[in-house]
Amino acid sequence: MQNDNNITLLEQQMANNEDICCSCGNITSFPQAFFDRFHVTDVGIIVCTSGSFSFTCEGVEYQVATGETAFLSHGVSFTVTRHSTDCSVVIILYRVDSIRDILGNTVVGMKFMEFVNPKPCRVMHTGHEDELTYYSQLLAAGNGDANVFALNERRLLLLSLTYRLCSIFRALSTDGDNEPSRKLETYMRLMQLIDSHYAEERGVRYYADRLCLSPKYLTMLVKSVSGNTVQQLVFKAITKKAVSLITTTDKSIKEIADILNFPNASAFGTFFKKQVGMSPINYRQKGG
Repeated sequence: MQNDNNITLLEQQMANNEDICCSCGNITSFPQAFFDRFHVTDVGIIVCTSGSFSFTCEGVEYQVATGETAFLSHGVSFTVTRHSTDCSVVIILYRVDSIRDILGNTVVGMKFMEFVNPKPCRVMHTGHEDELTYYSQLLAAGNGDANVFALNERRLLLLSLTYRLCSIFRALSTDGDNEPSRKLETYMRLMQLIDSHYAEERGVRYYADRLCLSPKYLTMLVKSVSGNTVQQLVFKAITKKAVSLITTTDKSIKEIADILNFPNASAFGTFFKKQVGMSPINYRQKGG
């Protein structure tokens, strides 16, 4: 029953032409549209978690086996032609325009979509199939949430997925030494560091030292890739955690301030209001 619900939800997203369409983890059949020459707007990902399936794309037939992923590029059309009885898949379709404003001008300028997937279609074992499955679950989980911050978090999650795809293709690329790919790799390493240390370390020098870069160069790189400064990225991570603690726990504002290493509740309140537009207490009262 859950599988049927997931397929129905995915088909509704596709029928509504939503920016993000994804299965909530594994499904055991394909949307009907996939059998009728489906057009990929920007990015299409189909992970085969069991069994196998075949499809045609731009006149070429492809076979996808258990543990392999099909990546479909901007503007291509494909048709599922066969699938085994034990076939199960994970599907993610999305438009890059939905996160264009947070990608940064330089990324757009270097033909971002071509970097993510430079060929019309690829079928491969990436070693990250479980991770891609988890992304589909996270993206689907926030699909019906009208909360503005939650919607923004979903866009950031999509940005994270996009950079993850860049990393996968960079590892497979023969020109992995080019400057744009190095920038993206450094940016992803920075995001991982921020995710681990944002509560204790808020200055650019700490992260620059960990990446063996000068603060000036790291700032310039991050600005070119994301349009943000390093500190803005740290502040976003702090705000994300603060919102989670405010909306999902009964902890006092002082306790939250302590967890996030603010000197007192007042300092935390000032920071939070500047980032979100209202005080922590008002945010809690309004339910986010």
